[in-house]
Amino acid sequence: MIRPLHRRHFAPVLILVLLPLIANAPLILGLLHANPLIYASWLTTGDIPGPVQSSPGWYDPTIGQITQPLGRLSAHDWLHGIIPWWNPDSGLGMPLAAEMQPLAFFLPFVLLLHFWNGWLALQLILEMLCGLFTYALLIELRTTRTAALIGGAIYALNAAFFMVPHAVGPLPFAPLLLLGIERAARASRDNRPLGWGLIPLALAYLLYGGYPETAYIAGLLGAVWALRHFILAGPARWRFAGKILLGGGIGLAISLPLIVPFLLYVSQSVLAQHGGVYRHLWLPFPSAPLSLLPFAYGPIWSFAANPPGLSLTLTLALNQIGGWIGALTAALGLAALAFRHPQRGLALMLFGFVAVWEIRIWGNPWVTHWINLIPAIAETDAPRFAPPTLILAAALLAGLAINAWQTQAPLTRASRIGLIAAVSLTIALPLLATLPDLRAWFTANPALLPQAALASAAEILLAGLAIRLLAQSPTRAKRTLLALLVMIDLLGTRTLEQLGAVRGSQIVLGGVHYLQTHLDQPDAIGQRFYTLQPFEPNYAPAFGLASINDNALPVARRWNHYLHAKLDPYASVIQFDGSLPRTQNTSFNAHHINALQRRLLARNLAQLQSGALVRPHKFITPPDQAAELRRHLAAYEAIGVRYILTKPSENPFITPLPPAPTARTPYALAPGQSLTTSLQARLPGAGTIHAAALLIGTYLGAARGTLTLQLCAGATCQSGHAALASAKDNAYLMINLAHGLRLPTRHRLHVTITHAPGGTPVALWLAPLPETGLARLAPAPGPGGNAPILHLIWLRRIPKIVYQDAIMRIFALPHPAAFFTSRPACQITPHGLNRLTARCAAPARLLRREAADPGWHASLNGRATPIGLRDGLLQTIALPAGTSQIRFWYRPPYTRTSSALALLALGLWLGLWWRGREPHHEPARPVSPRVSHQ
Repeated sequence: MIRPLHRRHFAPVLILVLLPLIANAPLILGLLHANPLIYASWLTTGDIPGPVQSSPGWYDPTIGQITQPLGRLSAHDWLHGIIPWWNPDSGLGMPLAAEMQPLAFFLPFVLLLHFWNGWLALQLILEMLCGLFTYALLIELRTTRTAALIGGAIYALNAAFFMVPHAVGPLPFAPLLLLGIERAARASRDNRPLGWGLIPLALAYLLYGGYPETAYIAGLLGAVWALRHFILAGPARWRFAGKILLGGGIGLAISLPLIVPFLLYVSQSVLAQHGGVYRHLWLPFPSAPLSLLPFAYGPIWSFAANPPGLSLTLTLALNQIGGWIGALTAALGLAALAFRHPQRGLALMLFGFVAVWEIRIWGNPWVTHWINLIPAIAETDAPRFAPPTLILAAALLAGLAINAWQTQAPLTRASRIGLIAAVSLTIALPLLATLPDLRAWFTANPALLPQAALASAAEILLAGLAIRLLAQSPTRAKRTLLALLVMIDLLGTRTLEQLGAVRGSQIVLGGVHYLQTHLDQPDAIGQRFYTLQPFEPNYAPAFGLASINDNALPVARRWNHYLHAKLDPYASVIQFDGSLPRTQNTSFNAHHINALQRRLLARNLAQLQSGALVRPHKFITPPDQAAELRRHLAAYEAIGVRYILTKPSENPFITPLPPAPTARTPYALAPGQSLTTSLQARLPGAGTIHAAALLIGTYLGAARGTLTLQLCAGATCQSGHAALASAKDNAYLMINLAHGLRLPTRHRLHVTITHAPGGTPVALWLAPLPETGLARLAPAPGPGGNAPILHLIWLRRIPKIVYQDAIMRIFALPHPAAFFTSRPACQITPHGLNRLTARCAAPARLLRREAADPGWHASLNGRATPIGLRDGLLQTIALPAGTSQIRFWYRPPYTRTSSALALLALGLWLGLWWRGREPHHEPARPVSPRVSHQ
């Protein structure tokens, strides 16, 4: 199916293999470190910065938040003989393979992710395959080796590997799919059997590559490519159609074991913005120059804060851009239209495909409307996941242009002028349209101007030199020079992308080892932790740990509903990671929505503003995660949360006022005197205050008497007192309130500190006030702008700190529920997460604290038993009196049927190929006498 390498292709193939190694040499040699574990896990300290403040070789953190850690879990399962259907360590368990982003079925490639640097090895292999398959496609199109080499190089080092590194699994198989279609067309014209053998392989790997959106848009290019051949095939068109349908049908059938679970999971999940927002989302126009001049605003990932609006717009745009074509590639692509050559029709088709999608990405509502009529396209993030396919089309156009240059006459004077005008307009129009934004940006950030100007000028200069070469006869030296220009452009861009990677970093795993040791104890089976930032959620499964945090898309509705009903009403619908700042809920990516879009998006904006996609449901700043943890602590314990993780300096059960004082001043409070302060801004989070700790000085133990503290929320007040005789000097004095004070979210807190008559003075340590913090009201004399240093204590019993290092602090909750419990109580002996023995004196109900899913099954003493639901999520089964052996296992619905169909399709594919195989004859390629020496 893949033909052996001909000797004359050895040099180009070797170059395409070496090119990714050269491009990533700083990372391969360890001079710079771009391992996502360093940047996304929150487990590192002591970073040694790279040469510049920029990106570490990739932009989208999803490569670290999801793909690397969950890919490692998938690889671990395969290497231990487990099909990675289920992830028991995120949330309360959720599908693994069906989530797609972990690349669970992307065999054998996913096995590389078992190693922490496996992501780099995987990227290198995918880049090599991108180059080789594009080269093979262009050779099939009868281009010269130089043309195929340059086209392959452009696609091998394309910007998608930088902008969306988590979504690149399908990329090599897009040109392979086109190659399969091209061979099927040739076989149809020659009235030969087969020819379609690469289509099933390419289609299956497109889907198993982990990102359905990237695969789908690549498939659309394949459909357009096949439609063109169908129209031009003449009498052979139905033979060609049969080959395409057979190859495509077999490829889809082979993919059923992943397609079916994915579609079922999507049908029962929250899709967030994919549920309707993306159908009208396009990129803000200030970012338009980035499509051709990616460094037009300076180094990527180093945007300054000013001007604030423009900075936010550019950041939001970069979060959506899936790659760029670049000025040099654009110039070569447009040149394919300037030459007159046999493949000009194909060039026009590719140009039209790119043009339509670029118009969609940059915001024409009518083009968007028609594209959204394609099934499922309205739910895809087109600006983010269309560019990889557009870059492939541009690379093919570049290859066709160079082939035309070598086999036809050089550009005529008129063609050259037209090409220069087209390229100039393509580059200049976005720059001129965004000139006010560029002027405002560089006025606010003048240090970025030399970098942006130098990088952009170099890109434009290379494009101009390429056009000049295309107007001259293609001698060996000029062909080599053109190839070098392209390589310089690709390698220079990749180098600039990597210069922000750190030169060194320390990964601190002490807390991870503590959790591994203590969560692996027999009494902790199935128990989990909850993090308020350290330890990004999906790295817990990568280290074999269970966390109730999650960062995934899709997310099961059952878990989403349970999360918001029981644990945190204000959590993001797709990102329960304990780290997102709680801010006022405004429209999602509001800077993307202009006046025209607002008219088109009335329904979608209503969804956004109601909180259907982003919580809370009203325009308020909600309590932070720590406040919701305190308020629902019993619910966390009820699902088996054993540990709480925070930053080393934080305690979610205590609120310091003012926060983190850096300077302090003593204030002598005499007997009979009071000090009153008031919280001007709303306290961070609602809850019940049970005690407070006041930082005091006792003058070396001389202070005597009683200190009374009164806290008031509105008209409701509670107070407590403590004796000074036993207080420590320059330490916190604990004062328990007689009754807990419920602090509503919108109320201010008034504080009155009174030194009872009698005794001797006590010193209150005062700290500078934050801008929106406490305002001191009385007494009139004394240092203004300061407030007492007070710790509010929200629980009667604060969980114990059991571990602390430079990365995290770990609190142990007192009463975490066991993974298996029953009512009435039975004697339960767990044998891991999925097996147990129950000895019951009477019939009972077993509760298993794992998320229910249609794929879960259970057996009781070897017989199937139905699984019920508790609270709409947790699994339960009925237990009879006596001794029972219970087993749980997960297998998505229709797995057996889809796997059987996939095996039948695989057998049919291999059988037909074996029966119809024939000796290889390389297609004849017309060679111009002028280039016969190449």
